[in-house]
Amino acid sequence: TPACCDVGRNVSESVRTVVLTWSPQGRLHQVEYAMEAVKQGGAAIGCKNDEFVVLATLKRATSELSSSQKKLFRIDDNVGIAISGLTADGTAATKALRNDCISHKFTFESQVEVARLAGRVADKSQISTQRAGARPSGVGMLIAGVDEQGSHLFQTCPSGNLYEHIAAAIGARSQASKTYLERNVDKLGALSLDQLVKLALRALREASTDPLTDKTCSVAVVGSKDTPFRILSAEELTSALEGLDEQE
Repeated sequence: TPACCDVGRNVSESVRTVVLTWSPQGRLHQVEYAMEAVKQGGAAIGCKNDEFVVLATLKRATSELSSSQKKLFRIDDNVGIAISGLTADGTAATKALRNDCISHKFTFESQVEVARLAGRVADKSQISTQRAGARPSGVGMLIAGVDEQGSHLFQTCPSGNLYEHIAAAIGARSQASKTYLERNVDKLGALSLDQLVKLALRALREASTDPLTDKTCSVAVVGSKDTPFRILSAEELTSALEGLDEQE
């Protein structure tokens, strides 16, 4: 009957638009839509060895008249992030992470452990999947840092899941980058910082339809030996890109 059809449509619409409503297949569509926003964002690459962690991102501009949006953020001397998805959500998350670091330093007079910081991000994302008053965050992060336990690379996503990686890729066309990283994962442990940067750029190139330049990508590094988190300058990035086609 028409009334039954209306009820069915209302239930179907509720499943798609309300984060608290499970679909008959056991899925939360709003969370999946948020994760899709991450997949549509600019590619971000991370890789590490025992001493260093490198992050590389593609920079996108909405038009030829605008500047590109920032995808790499310093959180503290020992940790920084790369984002993919909604940049505004990533900026808000960056501010929250910086506040967490400041609070931890003030309370314990030490730098926060990277795993604990990543766990806080995942916990906050998970809360948004079970509260009607807040939508899931539309940003995925690669969190790079070093602490007393060594170097770390974590991935967070809007579902609240948290993963630790040796190498990772998120964003649009990231599968090609993942394949490249999987082929070269055994080399990571023996690489110097400069070599690790080049490997990250080669992986990022796999996800790009245009040639990489200092205008279309950015790289950040952090390490355990007097290497605080920093974003490479245009000159350093240009130098790394020039040697990109040399034999690995």
